Amino acid sequence: MALTELKGTKGGTQVVRIERGPVRVFAQALMDGDDAYDGTEAPVPPTFPFVMPFWGSEGSGGAAGLPIEKLRGPGRAILHGEQGFEYFRWPKVGDVLEGTSEIVDVYEKEKSNGGKLEFYVQETMWWDQATGDPVVKNVFTLVINCRPPKPE
Repeated sequence: MALTELKGTKGGTQVVRIERGPVRVFAQALMDGDDAYDGTEAPVPPTFPFVMPFWGSEGSGGAAGLPIEKLRGPGRAILHGEQGFEYFRWPKVGDVLEGTSEIVDVYEKEKSNGGKLEFYVQETMWWDQATGDPVVKNVFTLVINCRPPKPE
């Protein structure tokens, strides 16, 4: 059963510094060789905000923090669902951003085989630390594929 009590859970605040190396490597991993991603004020590739909590963190924080330990278990496969981004301005190398996250929705759907899919939707909002202006909002859906109960 989906952990609906997680809805509204805040993940804390995290600070990230966008650095040139990770931006370039991320673009290369996407097979995007555009020189635009190699400058001292290079823009980030469009999906880069998804990895910012993991690649540039300046300490502990919860912007990346879905409670995976609560979602694991026998018969439960964790899957990447969808992700989306709303840009207020494009992040670039040199930016120091502050992010906060919240689980904004939790729901489940029955599968035809008797199993379930659980959905956990997290929004992370990133602000420019120097100005307080919004930069980008990342919406990520984590899916748990739950096996049907074993017949008795």
